Amino acid sequence: MNDESRMTHGHEAPESPSVPSPFVIPSSFVLRHSSFAQPRRHAGFTLVEIVISLTIIIVIAAGAVPMFKGLREEQLAREPVIELVHLAKEARIRAMREKRPYQVAFYEGGFVASRYFTPYFQLSELTTFLQEEATGARRLNPNEDDNDSDLDAGSGEEPKTALPMAPTAPKLDDNWQEHYELPKDVQFSVKFWNDVQETPVSGEVVKLWVFQPTGICVPLKLHLDRQSATFDVEFGALTADITREVIDLR
Repeated sequence: MNDESRMTHGHEAPESPSVPSPFVIPSSFVLRHSSFAQPRRHAGFTLVEIVISLTIIIVIAAGAVPMFKGLREEQLAREPVIELVHLAKEARIRAMREKRPYQVAFYEGGFVASRYFTPYFQLSELTTFLQEEATGARRLNPNEDDNDSDLDAGSGEEPKTALPMAPTAPKLDDNWQEHYELPKDVQFSVKFWNDVQETPVSGEVVKLWVFQPTGICVPLKLHLDRQSATFDVEFGALTADITREVIDLR
């Protein structure tokens, strides 16, 4: 365009604005999105990071193995205490349900839970009791007489009243007894609330833990000594639950 065509009535003709071509890609777009044009590099672990991770895992495992081993040893060493808790609970429940006393007898070889027969239970009677129980030949009560009277004061007799509203007598189980034999390495002693000192249960000694029909028993302290641990356990009078326990693993 010449100079004459730019002049109209003495004024310079304005230049027409430039229109961007639709086929031209802005340079800013190319710079901003240029990363899509190249393949991405995936991040990985270096050898140092792998070694550090394995070291941490080994240290944690080395600390966890002795802990689990100690828990297992404690569980095995505590087995006599667990069994005694079971026998005490069962004897207490039966005493309340049947309205007659039950007992747990402690002797050198272990624990025996059964009906309460006499406060003067001797080791020879207990041995005979276990032998006859094993063969099924024992009497229901080793202290019963010809009149079938015992310490239960007739609790095993059927009610003689014909009244329709009379309460039903509980079903009695005269043959129930549970026995737990202690491991060979166990020595233990017991102390009741009225004892001056602990009594080692060995030789001819037999100690009775009696549960009354009300569910109450004499508070008991048990000291159990074995090669792997010692236990000092206290049992309460109302529920025969463990109220205090001290464990010393060796």
